[in-house]
Amino acid sequence: MTPLPPLAAGLLRRLALLALLLGSGLLGSGPARAADAVLLASTAPGYAPGMAIAASDPLMLPEGASVTLLFRSGQMLRLRGPFEGTLERLQPSAKTSVPALAQMFRLQGVDASVIGGTRTAGSIDVAGLAQDVAVEPLRSATYCLGPADAVWIRHPAAGGAYGLRRRAGTRAITFPAGAERIEWPADVPIEDGDRFELVADGQVHATLGFHLLEASYPSAAAWVAAGILAGCHEQFDPELRRLGQESVPPELWLTSSHGRTPVYRAGEPIGLTVQADADGYLYCVVQRSDGNAVPLFPAGAVDGPRLRNAVPIAIPGERRRGAVLAGPPGTAQVACWLADRDISPELPHALLDPGAGRLPERLAAELDSVFAGVDGRALPKAVLTIRVE
Repeated sequence: MTPLPPLAAGLLRRLALLALLLGSGLLGSGPARAADAVLLASTAPGYAPGMAIAASDPLMLPEGASVTLLFRSGQMLRLRGPFEGTLERLQPSAKTSVPALAQMFRLQGVDASVIGGTRTAGSIDVAGLAQDVAVEPLRSATYCLGPADAVWIRHPAAGGAYGLRRRAGTRAITFPAGAERIEWPADVPIEDGDRFELVADGQVHATLGFHLLEASYPSAAAWVAAGILAGCHEQFDPELRRLGQESVPPELWLTSSHGRTPVYRAGEPIGLTVQADADGYLYCVVQRSDGNAVPLFPAGAVDGPRLRNAVPIAIPGERRRGAVLAGPPGTAQVACWLADRDISPELPHALLDPGAGRLPERLAAELDSVFAGVDGRALPKAVLTIRVE
């Protein structure tokens, strides 16, 4: 088949995008509605789980780095860089499904995929999840309340007379001797969006915000998204972490001070950055162009191999200060693996010893098998190829 000229191919792509927009109701009358989402997982520096992403917020994803967005609908979308832009660039609306949005991103050349999870299916009855919500009186926070939730105020450590102030009125509250908490006053109703100040001796000690949840949601994921987007992090951050662990396979992202296709001169210091979208334990090795393999991390690292979710580490850096120098001319390769536990005691000592120098040839040739053999499964891995001149 004769390939289409570039102009015709571009026209067909624009027509396909137009048809998709029309089919999704995105080009209907009136302005598009911002499709707020929660960041569920990230290997991109500067983005951490729990961040609220509005349709107009810029997303800047380096090559190979990814973010997974959890929308109000409970659907999830993973975007992989390179990408710079906003969600509203594709005019999302309240009627846009995440699969349709993913397809629109693909038509723009962006790596986008819909993520399914074990907790995304099945509606959730919030009214049936009645619970006691305990308010911390001396710490400002926002709380989400279901239709049947009961609100309590914990006894503050410091004594004194306290009051709840909303707008111009103040309601005095009293903590009986020995009581760990008291029920929220029945004559102080809580409405959606209310904010109260807890005052004592004329001083404001905390601001308490409240949002009322719907009676039901299409899925547990949608319920979590609603809670996080309402700002109720203390209640919903643990649920968000569990949802991320169950829904998003862990990933590693690896880059250098010269980018993802780096070129260094022999003997030049190499700077590496590693980030994961889950808590784990990091192990890195560099295979030089002369065939020698050298352990990079955690050999000599302060605090061992621990890697925090969405927290990038630099090599060398505070955790590992020894310089990493480009080897002889040719092609070198840095490989990193992420384990969900500290597997250091089960690895050959040479992988952890900063003074061991190069690894034995047999060990260097079997690294994937060594790491897979610990738990009998392949570990998440990131590879960076470096050209040395």
